[in-house]
Amino acid sequence: MKDIYSTFKYELNNTEKTRFTVALSGGVDSVVLLHLAKRFREFTHIEIDAVHINHGLSDNADMWQAFCADLCQKWQIPFKAYRVSVKKASRESLEAVARTARYNALKAHLHSDSELLLGQHLDDQVETFFIRLKRGAGLLGLGAMKQRTHIENGLPVFRPLLGIMRKDIVEYAKAQQLSHINDESNHDDRFDRNFLRNKILPELNKRFKGFSNTVARVVNLLQSQQQLLDEYIAEDAKKCIFHQRFLLNEVIGFSRARIDNLIRYWLQQNKLVLPSQKVLDQVYQQAFNAKLDAQVSIECCGFAIKRYQDALFIVLPQAVPENQDNIGLSSVTIESQEFSVEKRAQGARAPFMDEHVNLRFDIGAEKFTLQHRNCTKSVSTWLKEAGIPPWQRPLVAGIYYNNQLVQVIGLGISKHAYAENGLCWQQKETNEN
Repeated sequence: MKDIYSTFKYELNNTEKTRFTVALSGGVDSVVLLHLAKRFREFTHIEIDAVHINHGLSDNADMWQAFCADLCQKWQIPFKAYRVSVKKASRESLEAVARTARYNALKAHLHSDSELLLGQHLDDQVETFFIRLKRGAGLLGLGAMKQRTHIENGLPVFRPLLGIMRKDIVEYAKAQQLSHINDESNHDDRFDRNFLRNKILPELNKRFKGFSNTVARVVNLLQSQQQLLDEYIAEDAKKCIFHQRFLLNEVIGFSRARIDNLIRYWLQQNKLVLPSQKVLDQVYQQAFNAKLDAQVSIECCGFAIKRYQDALFIVLPQAVPENQDNIGLSSVTIESQEFSVEKRAQGARAPFMDEHVNLRFDIGAEKFTLQHRNCTKSVSTWLKEAGIPPWQRPLVAGIYYNNQLVQVIGLGISKHAYAENGLCWQQKETNEN
């Protein structure tokens, strides 16, 4: 029997992380993973906990949750369970909807300095390769799952058993006398992964000795080639991507393949789900062929790619924040943005005793006289001249003394409120998310 624990110990000894959360379904893979982590904890200073996601899709779902809770209590491992709602729309796969719900719950649970341990193994890797092959994936997709990566929504995961075959995991469970649950849906061949696992891959392994191991080696080779490609793309990105803007003029003369790879790299760096080749085709066609003043917007998976002037932007759904009245001179945090004030050689005068300081958004219609330009235009016009894309303008904040606009943050101070050694409000991203 393969020494799984030595492999697990080697993998965890090569990470700087000391805190891990085990995704515990109750199946044999995750139970073995939790057992290995428990053994490792006995000789190290790592912290582990376990989390179970109850999808509510099986009549046995509550029993599985209870099994996981009992197991963690027996092994003295902190445990938490979450029930998620899995509602499939037409043209969505149940697997994909359940996966998204699961990842969102796991991300909400995960501590900022922790890493999620998943029990996926070599056979899962082979199945993923074939599923992506069926979808027509390219080099990146056929590279299947990485051992350590960020998955949907930026969730950091580590798969220490990715080089282990499932039969070795089952043998370990038997040797250690580990109980586990059996998910009856694993026998439902209507699901693509189950069909591959139950029907196709056993036949291929019967016909071709070591077939799954060979596929796993191919996957590793593809990942290596993708890494090399990424290093070249990173050099392109230094001059073609600036402040999250994909600069179209900088890629003139590039091949189509080079541009596609650069766009994928750009999205990957922002931890976004990569679009299909069909969507990439739309991005390419509209980015380079649409008229300069055209409203280019291509919807992807939960975000959009938009063009403004000579650049592409990633646009995530974002509501206009609510106005904040009477904030005084204190710092205010709205979602992930902090607004604070400081003294500057050139700023706005201090508010009078009878004036409230108000923070307001969506102020495009306001007339505003910039101190250093000495002319009056609408805030929307000023922002357009400053190169701010239309969808970002409602998010630009203004500081009001009562109802007088004295500063547009990021743009400038009103001529009518200007003062030497005055006040200036700043906006910056916090590290909360």
